Amino acid sequence: MKKVAIVNRTNLKNYGSVLQVYALCEAVGNLGYDAEIIWEQGNISKNYDFRIRKIISTGFKLLRHPKLISDTFSSVKYVQQHVISEKTIQMFDSFVNIHVKRKFYPTKLMNKHKVGQLYDKFICGSDQVWSTTTTYVDPLMYLQFAPEDKRIAYAPSLGRNYIPDYNARQIRRYINQIPWVSVREDTGKKLIKQLTGRDVPVVVDPTFLLPVSSWDRIKIDPKVDETYILCYFLNTPTKQTQEKILEYIKDNNKTVIALNSRLEFIESKVRVEYPDCGPQEFIGYISKADCIFTDSYHGMLFSIIYQRQFWSIEREYGRFDQSSRQISVLKMLGLEERYRRKDDLITDQIIEYTEVEEKFNNEVQMSIQYLQTALKK
Repeated sequence: MKKVAIVNRTNLKNYGSVLQVYALCEAVGNLGYDAEIIWEQGNISKNYDFRIRKIISTGFKLLRHPKLISDTFSSVKYVQQHVISEKTIQMFDSFVNIHVKRKFYPTKLMNKHKVGQLYDKFICGSDQVWSTTTTYVDPLMYLQFAPEDKRIAYAPSLGRNYIPDYNARQIRRYINQIPWVSVREDTGKKLIKQLTGRDVPVVVDPTFLLPVSSWDRIKIDPKVDETYILCYFLNTPTKQTQEKILEYIKDNNKTVIALNSRLEFIESKVRVEYPDCGPQEFIGYISKADCIFTDSYHGMLFSIIYQRQFWSIEREYGRFDQSSRQISVLKMLGLEERYRRKDDLITDQIIEYTEVEEKFNNEVQMSIQYLQTALKK
């Protein structure tokens, strides 16, 4: 059986990050390959990545571009603000240890002549592994250590709607050294076309590659006796947004389950539960929710996978617009009206999934075909 290495981190305490890594590994395995996640040894802890060369490179870039310092501190502050319980951390670690096949290699072996010869193909993706505004354009995430003819990029996200000058040259060079490149959203396709002249396909996120039955096998259903509304926000929604959600909650008289962010305005009016929740429990909560409000890309994707009623809410933070990820998927499925910016109303409008399902299945089949072809070449 041919071996495939998928390059990504597995230590992030983020549902989407962990589940898309799991999904890509499973999807490649379903195509008949021995797939596993690989990374460098001894340099990751909780939500952080402490590789020495990354720290040094980032330091030099910050010296050359002082304006990036505030963005770097904002990113660190964001991670620190979202402190999750020790029990939830254990749930994440347990899921990865049990369900994700991984192998770590010493840095000295991560090259074309060592690790590069142990696998038939190498895949980078998905999630925001090619973030254009990063202070460190990570050669691992562009498979620089692997033989060029073995490199595949499956659905990486560029994360932003532009490529800054300080990263453009390096990103162009790295992408042009990958024979098989696909992306996750329309904005990424446009940016790569502008940067390299290459017309690359848009494929679905790895979480879409697995059938519902596969997710059902690992999910853990919530112990909630009544119907509930799920709120999953990566960034705490403003009072204005919480007021609109509260109107929906009051009209529908539902229990509220909240993940990741505290909803102080809503909880001052109605009871809100904040359960410990790992990746398997996250899938369970999505699958049983009466309606989902989320600013998370993967919160939206799992709502679609389980054909739930949902509203995808504009993320209310920072200066970078990341809406292209959500809008690209919603447009593909004819669900554009489910995206709500801060001034948009939230209604009781119901999603009819009959037409959505056909479009969904077509996109999934095309993406599986792309992945299968890239692996065979």
